[in-house]
Amino acid sequence: MIVRRLWAPKSVVSTVARFRDPAALVTVALIVVGLGHAWRWLFLCDDAYISFRYAVNLAEHGELAFNLDPLERVEGYTNFAWVVLLAAGAVLGVAPEHGAKVLGFIAFAALLALVAIVVRQETAASPRSRWAPVPALALLAASPEAVVWASSGLETALAVALVLGAIAAWGANLHRSAALLAAAAVLTRPDGALVLAVWGATWAVVGGRAWWSDPARPSLRRITQTAACLLVPLLVHLLWRRSYYGTWLPNTWAVKAHGAALRDTWGIAYVQAWTTAMWLPYVAPMMLLVRRSALPYLAVATVVVAYGWSVGGDFMAYGRFYLMATVALAVATALGLETLAQRLASKSPRLAYGPLMLGLVAAVALAFQADARWAADRRQPEGWLDGKWEGVTAMARFAEVGRAAGVWLRDNVPADTLISVGAAGAVPYASRLPTVDAFGLVDPVIAQLDPPPLREGGSVRPGHQLFAPAAYIRERDPDLLCHVGFRGAKPPREADARPPFRNGYAWACAVPGPQAARGADGEPFDPGVYCCRRPRDRVVGRFGATPRDTRG
Repeated sequence: MIVRRLWAPKSVVSTVARFRDPAALVTVALIVVGLGHAWRWLFLCDDAYISFRYAVNLAEHGELAFNLDPLERVEGYTNFAWVVLLAAGAVLGVAPEHGAKVLGFIAFAALLALVAIVVRQETAASPRSRWAPVPALALLAASPEAVVWASSGLETALAVALVLGAIAAWGANLHRSAALLAAAAVLTRPDGALVLAVWGATWAVVGGRAWWSDPARPSLRRITQTAACLLVPLLVHLLWRRSYYGTWLPNTWAVKAHGAALRDTWGIAYVQAWTTAMWLPYVAPMMLLVRRSALPYLAVATVVVAYGWSVGGDFMAYGRFYLMATVALAVATALGLETLAQRLASKSPRLAYGPLMLGLVAAVALAFQADARWAADRRQPEGWLDGKWEGVTAMARFAEVGRAAGVWLRDNVPADTLISVGAAGAVPYASRLPTVDAFGLVDPVIAQLDPPPLREGGSVRPGHQLFAPAAYIRERDPDLLCHVGFRGAKPPREADARPPFRNGYAWACAVPGPQAARGADGEPFDPGVYCCRRPRDRVVGRFGATPRDTRG
């Protein structure tokens, strides 16, 4: 019923079912192409393993915590609903790293389908409305800024799909469903509240007066029920957070708040990289053709881009923070092309399909560019694209080395070994060892220190501004200090160790083995060594059991 209401008019549903509507077939084909393109970029990033560890601990121990022994309740994630879904999968026997891939592709398929629905709703009065979504879908299917985030293990695609679902449900007068989807979007990513608020405010300015004057508008009772469907889940979650974690805001808020200091460096560069990838200089003239119904999507794109800049951007390539802006811009472009088609149709019906072909040609050109970008990404398994951004291949390799090292640690050191890390993802997840996160994301203390222990210098990346002081690390007294460790092909020299953990410490290197890791292409590779600093007077599993024992 809901699907029929969203995909109006009803006759379209029957024609799709009979495979007689060419436009519907093209829409489905483009969704399949988009999924195929996304599969080519399939990967998991290290950050995703933070959510995986929370999900496993919830599924196996009933605690939404990163460390269980001792129990530390810190909300070091920003994707509550995503973690709960992964935990549900873990209860059913699906490991989060597998469940995340499945959920990501389902979410991305839903995202593309909802783009088609939203564009159809906005162009319902046009005789060519069934073709109107095609340019948007083609552009998204060809764009790495869209397809990359079907995977990664993060909630990105699901959060955007839920926002679009709320918008589509609202357009179909399914107001209570729209409110529930909006609440789910905010519980998946809190910044969904900003997106929905901007869309709603702009929609109210553009078409709200007509909506209120419509005799078919919902009753006051239904409006009240709609508000309750939105607010009650969010209020319940807020009160639960306060009672469970003791705070009104997640710990991630305190960590990310320092990104404002990077606005003039990383923030500006992030906006420039996304703008170039989206061909905005070429798309901008199309904005002159947009109809009033496109203004909410342009407002969303503008605010999302401004928000990404305000938090200092990101170091991951392909505009993760801007997926909603990418989708909104594709919708606005499709609506602009439809407006152009209507103007041309008044002169000649044959000209009406010119804008459709223009969109498809642009998508093909974007696909060729995407292929070149994919090849460049694969040539950079380590290091930075353009000297600044971490590509898919590098992110996948970094996480896989950490996973392989974590498995080795789990098998070769006691289960109560305390480690410190500078990337609280794959290593803690695979090792299951209690962990001190030097960046403070899942730590109960670091983000609350006054003054905040901020790193300085041009090498500081977004989200990594906080760094645990040496005094705090010594107070926690880890058995293995991996946050000042080393990754490489062979163990480092003692002279490579840097203060303040040089004297009194020795290298302790995990050696997972030559076939222990798999790259983004699925091929096995040698992860080399993963080395931590160990107090010289302390035996940690196989480390320190014999003189000069620095390796596994």
